[in-house]
Amino acid sequence: MTETFSISEAMATPMRLIRRHPLAVFIWGLAVTAFGLAAAGLVFGTLASIPLNAGAEPPPEVLSRIVAMQGVSMLINVGQLILTVVVWAGVMRATLRIGRPEKWFFLRVGMDELRVGVVGIALFVGSYFAVLIIAVIGAIICTILWQVSQTAAIVLGVLLVLALIGFVAVAMARLALIAPSTMILGRLAFVEGWKLGRKRTLSLLGLLACTWVAYVVVYFIIAFVVIVTLFATGAIAHMTGMGDAATFGDMFPSAPVMWGVALLILGPGAFIYGAVLTLLSAPFVSAARQLLDGAPEDAVPALV
Repeated sequence: MTETFSISEAMATPMRLIRRHPLAVFIWGLAVTAFGLAAAGLVFGTLASIPLNAGAEPPPEVLSRIVAMQGVSMLINVGQLILTVVVWAGVMRATLRIGRPEKWFFLRVGMDELRVGVVGIALFVGSYFAVLIIAVIGAIICTILWQVSQTAAIVLGVLLVLALIGFVAVAMARLALIAPSTMILGRLAFVEGWKLGRKRTLSLLGLLACTWVAYVVVYFIIAFVVIVTLFATGAIAHMTGMGDAATFGDMFPSAPVMWGVALLILGPGAFIYGAVLTLLSAPFVSAARQLLDGAPEDAVPALV
C-alpha cells in the first residue's frame, strides 16, 4: 500500500477512459437516459388526459390508470436502482481495465454488482440518517435558543448549516474509496476503504472539489445546449403559447418536436451523460488503485 495518490493522475483518468473507450461511455449514458425517457413517457402518458381546469373532473379511466401507476412507479424505481448500480460498477471496472478489449462494454450482472449495490445502499442510508439526526438536533437547539434570543438563534442556525455542509463534504471524501476498494478487492471493503482515507482527508477533499468543479462546468454546458435545443425545436414557443391548454397532454409540444428532443437526448446527450458518470466515478477508482498498488497480488483480482 502506498502512502499517497496523485490528484492530477486521478483527474486525468476519466479523459483517458473516454478517449480509449468512447463507445462504452456512450452505451453507459444511453442505458440510463433511455430508461429515464421510457419511464417519463409512461408517467406523462398516464397523466396526459388530466384536465388542467381545477373544477373539471378527470375521466374515470384516468383515475384507474393513476392508481395502477403507483405500483408501476415502484417497479421503475427498483429498475432504475439496479441499472444505476450496473452502470456504476461498469464504469469502475472499465477504469481498472483501460485499453483492454471488452465485449459487453464492461457491463455485468454478478457478484461485483451485488457488492457495489450493497455498499451504495448502505452508504446512502447511513449518510441520510446521519444528516437527518444532526439536522433535527440542530433544529431543536435553535428552537430552544430562539426563546432566549432570536438573533443568536439565527446566527447559530447559519453556523450549524455551514458546519453540516462541511461535515457532509468530509464524510463524502472519507467514504469515497469504499466502493472502488470493494470492486478492486472483490469483497465488501467498508473497513479497507475507510482506512485508505485515513490521514488523506485533505487530498480526498481536493479530489472531490476538482470533480465538483468539472461537473459544474459540464452542467452549465449541458444547460446551455438544452436551452438552445428547446428554442431551436420550437418547444419554448409551444410552452409560451399554451394558455388555452385544456389537458396536461396539451402542454406537450408536437410529436416531431418531441422526437427531435428525444433523439438529441439519446444521441449526444447520452454520450455527455456517460462522460459525466465517468467523471464522477473514475477519479476515485484511480485514487484507490494507486493507494492499493502495494497490496498483495492475490488481494486485487480485478487488476489481474
